[in-house]
Amino acid sequence: MKKVVMAAFAIVIFTASCVEAAEIWYTGDGRCVPPKDDGTYAAPYNAMEHPGDYPTFQGADKPGWSCSYQREDGVIVQYGNSFTPQQQWIAFWVAGKGDQD
Repeated sequence: MKKVVMAAFAIVIFTASCVEAAEIWYTGDGRCVPPKDDGTYAAPYNAMEHPGDYPTFQGADKPGWSCSYQREDGVIVQYGNSFTPQQQWIAFWVAGKGDQD
């Protein structure tokens, strides 16, 4: 019985680590290296996916990661933005952008 419980526990831990590993963090490139997931920045957040759900999770008041630069051909490359998930949600849903079809 003890072996069965230990095996089940190992399966749960393995499954949880796979789910965590599948979470998409930030992307970037050679000039905009994304940050490490160290709690400095909020996780990537899409306000469109949470219509009635104001973000109150831990880190929802931390800024998002952003980086931009101008390429040699003049194009500006932008990754992320510095809005917190709460600011993103307010800008999208409260400012009226979210009710447009």
